[in-house]
Amino acid sequence: MEVVAGQYSTDGISGSMSFKRRYTSGSSDSFALVTVTGAAACTGIPNGTYTDAVTGDVKTVTDGRLSVSAPGKGNLRVYVLNGPGKIGTDGPYLK
Repeated sequence: MEVVAGQYSTDGISGSMSFKRRYTSGSSDSFALVTVTGAAACTGIPNGTYTDAVTGDVKTVTDGRLSVSAPGKGNLRVYVLNGPGKIGTDGPYLK
């Protein structure tokens, strides 16, 4: 699979406002699964540990599949492969 810097795709993604994104630049390579509203299911993704940048939730993928729960509208989830964890502190807009 040839990857172009900043490639977005909805292949293998179910969910009304969901996508996957891979970014490459030189030796950097990152992969994220994003759902904006509602749940999503992803197939055909790299195995590894995914961490949600919003909630800090951690999921391990061993079969190329990940299910993401994001109940309600506007409950963003961004699961990052080998991600650093939650990127903010709880407050009125981040919980």
